[in-house]
Amino acid sequence: RLLGVAAAIAVLAVALLLDIRPDLLTALGSPTPWVKGGHTAGLCAASVWLATRLGRPGTDPRRAVIALVLIVAFAVAWGGAEIALTRPDLRLSTWLGNTWTVCGRNIVMVSLLAGPLVFLSARKLAPTRPVAAGVALGLVTGGLAATAYGVLHCDEATAAFVATWYTLGVAAAGVCGGIAGRFALRW
Repeated sequence: RLLGVAAAIAVLAVALLLDIRPDLLTALGSPTPWVKGGHTAGLCAASVWLATRLGRPGTDPRRAVIALVLIVAFAVAWGGAEIALTRPDLRLSTWLGNTWTVCGRNIVMVSLLAGPLVFLSARKLAPTRPVAAGVALGLVTGGLAATAYGVLHCDEATAAFVATWYTLGVAAAGVCGGIAGRFALRW
């Protein structure tokens, strides 16, 4: 339930702090927001799996880590293929888009608002590695935030952009989670 409320907070934060894109209904008719949302929701789901594994002493987190790495690798490969197939004079704009300087920051800002509930959702777990578990929980918040941000606000559409800037935004939320986990997950 707390993860659902955290997702709702991410949606609300995007709506109130960043605004809903004016062409949202039209955009939802194309595959772009769904592909972006699929990537970030996949990162979130794999991170929930990882956080759960890290929160149970004696369980092996390797399969969850592999799932997370495969999701990122697939996005990077898709983005790399897109760049390779793009005319050389358009490659930089395909990769950077118009919002590369704010994308990660927006994802982290939204994730910080949803983060406390994500951490509360893990209160029954007993991580023996609080920093690693905090990173996983931070990745969960980043995935929630990036999904809300990508579907509701951001109109960037290239695979290279999403693979780079969305993934880095989620990773930055993971770093914040690791810092918080050092203190919040000790028992």
